[in-house]
Amino acid sequence: MQQPLVKISKSNLPNINGEIEIISLTRDTDKTNVLSCKTNYIAILPFEKTADDTIKSIYGLKFENHATGQTDTTLLIDSVDPSKDQTPIDTIYRSLLEEAGLNIEELGITEDDIFYLGNISTSTPISSKFKCYAIDLTNISKPDSQFNFTRTLAKSPFNKDSSEIVKLGFHQVVNGDFSDSTILSGAFLLVSYFN
Repeated sequence: MQQPLVKISKSNLPNINGEIEIISLTRDTDKTNVLSCKTNYIAILPFEKTADDTIKSIYGLKFENHATGQTDTTLLIDSVDPSKDQTPIDTIYRSLLEEAGLNIEELGITEDDIFYLGNISTSTPISSKFKCYAIDLTNISKPDSQFNFTRTLAKSPFNKDSSEIVKLGFHQVVNGDFSDSTILSGAFLLVSYFN
């Protein structure tokens, strides 16, 4: 039998840097606070395919996570800046240039090499949403070598000396060798897009 609906009261507390909102929820005598990210993000998944069109590798951002004291690898993540970006493609081009030093227009990558994979969201411990895009680097990469990214780190000088963009074997990702939720979600969205 379905339980009767109980009214949940919601109030917003002061936010952190204008990006993180603290939402206080109350139901009868129960109370909890929930963190919610107000920023719109994109997650970018550069990848390469084999000659037979299977996914060979992806690129991720490897960095020292000072909050946890361990090394993590995640997708390239950036915020959408409405003052600079008119379209999602604008955001991708700007983000790859600012965060990875990759000018995809100069390299000959076109909109046909960029794919919208879907949404990624997290619910706890913080609610956040990402639009996930993949960019195919196969036509500009060299066999058996890592694509060279020139990191400019325009947005994150704090991690400049302890981070790098690395090539990850796709089999490693789907086998769970990387625990970051954006890597795992992006990889499975990529597989579902091309299968």
